[in-house]
Order: sequence, then structure tokens, then C-alpha cells
Amino acid sequence: MHYLFVLLALGALLIVHELGHLVAARLLGVRVPRFTVGFGPPLLSFRLFGTQFVLGAVPLGASANLQGMNPHRSGEEDTSGFGTLGPLKRMGIILAGPVANYAVAVGLLFTLYTSGTHVVVPLTVGTVLPGSEAARAQLLPGDRLVRADGKPLESWSDFVTRVADGVGRDLELAVERHGEPRTVRVRPRADERGAGRIGVSQQYVFREHAPGEAFTQSLVHTGRVASEALSTLAALVRGPEVAGRGGPGALMRQESSDVASSTASGFDALVRALVAASVALAMLTLVPVPGLDGGRVLLLAVEAVSGRRIPPRVETVAQTAGFLFISIAIVATAGAEIRRALPSSSPAAPKVVMGGTAPTAPAPDAGLPSPAPA
Repeated sequence: MHYLFVLLALGALLIVHELGHLVAARLLGVRVPRFTVGFGPPLLSFRLFGTQFVLGAVPLGASANLQGMNPHRSGEEDTSGFGTLGPLKRMGIILAGPVANYAVAVGLLFTLYTSGTHVVVPLTVGTVLPGSEAARAQLLPGDRLVRADGKPLESWSDFVTRVADGVGRDLELAVERHGEPRTVRVRPRADERGAGRIGVSQQYVFREHAPGEAFTQSLVHTGRVASEALSTLAALVRGPEVAGRGGPGALMRQESSDVASSTASGFDALVRALVAASVALAMLTLVPVPGLDGGRVLLLAVEAVSGRRIPPRVETVAQTAGFLFISIAIVATAGAEIRRALPSSSPAAPKVVMGGTAPTAPAPDAGLPSPAPA
């Protein structure tokens, strides 16, 4: 069910992405003869503002056919073609797709924050799993975490990392309870993936934000998600095995599972998952690899600096190489996901359910739901 949600959300966000290209192209005078939603036999077709909109039998994804986009045919197009524009205007059309995804994410969060949503209480324990190490150490909901092993804690994700790395040894936690300092000792126990857990999650409170504060929080939130998406892409570059643990598959599993398991309402969690997917898509398409929007922007930047048009053959070779790179990355990541799902042939560590599945979590001021329990 989680993967179905991710698939449907990705399809909707791809439509938003392509609509961004369409709107920017029309504003700059470029004709868009055809806009297709999905693929397969057409079920519905209509013309609007000079563009033929087509709905395919399988409504996943979208594509905007901009006149003059094909470099081998740009010479045959009239004055309303993409190729007749200068490099900066063409760059604007290409960037409009990722910008549309990012703008939708900010808009969704703005609506969520103004209507009211659950926000984290920084470094404050929300729930304690009965029978867990935290319960045995007598940690209580409302305890504010201050230090771990004498080192100040900067965020909940910092705390989760300290716990994840503390398997098999005592971890001294300095906490504040009703304003009074206390010290407790806990011994993190390994979960099924070997990361330390003590059985606590972060506290949330319900708040409605004023418009100005909501807009600021929306920008902060999307900025944090963008940073996390970039870290995911960096993990993918380091190799398929790393990508399998912290790459796109892991990001999708975490964000889609939030829809079902977040402490927030179902609508709250749904909006947050859509925001994460939209920002991740914007970041992915901006990677400077030919075949993606970022690669096209890179070629246009070279053209703008050099003052010379990129030869169509060079552009085609670059786009083909980029497509092959993307295909290899997808296959490698899929292989890592399949190997992750297969039963391990080595003896598994004793499974200790301490809550949560991910060893890392976003910073508390990002406002993300359900950061990884520790």
C-alpha cells in the first residue's frame, strides 16, 4: 500500500512538473502543441489555449511537447519554437519544472501550518515504549534531553545518532524534568538492523500558525527536506549498497510509512509525505546529468558563457550518455533494494523491537512527522 501511494503521488507530481514547463513556455511565447498525461491508448482529448491535452489509459506521469525542443528539428520550426529563444530564456523554461514542484511543496505546507498541524517540541521525549531500556531507566514523557555522555545535544537527529552508535555500552543522559536536572543511564540495544534503540519518540504539540510564521516555517521545512534529498542522492553516487540503506528506496519507505504511522492525523501525514516527494523530485531533476533538467541547464550555461550554440550532435550524445547513467543508477538501486528484501543467509542478530525503522531523523525545526524513534 505504501508503494502504491508513492507511485500515485509521483505520477501527480510529474504532472505538476511538466505543467511548470508548459506554463513557462507559453509565457515566453513558445507553442506547446501537445500535453500528455499518462501513457497508453488515449481515453480523453481536448484542445485548450492552442494545446492538445491527452489523457492516456495509464494516468502515470506526463510530458509536454514543446515546439522546437528537438535540436535536430529546430531549424524547421517557426519563430515560436523553443530553439529560437536565447539560452537564458530556455534555461528559465527548463527550471520551471523543478520550481513548480518546490512551489507546490511550499504551498501545501503553508496551508497545513495555517490550518493547524503537529509540530515537534525540540529534544523532548513524547512516548516511552513499555518494557524498553528507556522505561527501565525511568525516562518519562516530557523529559527534555540536554546532553549525552557530557556532550550537548543539538537536535533530535543528533540524539538518535548517539543512541544508534551506542550499542552495548551505557549512555549517560542529562535531562530536565519540570525544570529540575536529572541524570539517567541507558544501554541501547540493537534492533534488527544493528542500530541502537532505547524506545523513545519525540513529543509533538498541535499548533495553528499565523500566515507570516507559516510561510517561514514552510521555507525552513522544505529546506530541510531538500538537504535530506541531496544526502540521499550523495548516497546513491557512493554506490548501490549504500543507496540500498540510505538511498531513494529508503527515503520512499520512510516517507510513505509516515502516512500510516505518523502521530499526526492521516491528512497531516499525507500532506507531509507529498511535500517530501515533491521536493525530492525537484532536487533529483536538478542533478547536472544530461537527460535531466539539471543537465540541460548545464549545457545552456555553457552556451551562454561561450556565446556559441551547442551542436545538435553533441547535445544528443550528452543526453544519451546521461540516459544510460540514469538507467544504470536505477538498476543498481533496484538491485540493492531486492537484495535488501531477500532473507539473509547469515545468522540474524536477535530482534529487539524498540520502535522505529530508520537510524536517522530530520532536525526538529524541519517540522517533519514521525522522526525516527531512538
